[in-house]
Amino acid sequence: MSQVTVYLPADVLELARKCASDQHLSLSGWVTNLVRDATVTDWPADFLDVLEQGGADLEEPDDPLPEQVETLS
Repeated sequence: MSQVTVYLPADVLELARKCASDQHLSLSGWVTNLVRDATVTDWPADFLDVLEQGGADLEEPDDPLPEQVETLS
């Protein structure tokens, strides 16, 4: 595994440490997740599954009948 030196202001470092601790991660693991999330180029697999198989919570709304459509005057 490679090592990288990053310089952070003290207040930012404390925030990063707290976030890592809240997620039960080391600071290194937390930063790794941030970099992975920021550089992902593929759609998440579960999103593609929803597109391929459809989902009950993705119902298409009914189109309004012509007389229910409001027009701008």
